[in-house]
Amino acid sequence: MDREIDRIAVGTRFKISELGAVRCPNLANKIGIVVGLSRQNTGITVLLDGDARPTCLYRGYISSTS
Repeated sequence: MDREIDRIAVGTRFKISELGAVRCPNLANKIGIVVGLSRQNTGITVLLDGDARPTCLYRGYISSTS
């Protein structure tokens, strides 16, 4: 899983991972795009499809769709 997280870059399409679905059930079937990465912590800024504002999530909560 760590290798998959390392491949995430700005512009990457993603879906919520199994861990993310367990911890945040309201996001379980969401997909979106990465809009920002933090090098200082484990946060990742994403824009979920249909949302007007970005959300910050833990990197382990997302997985690449490709």
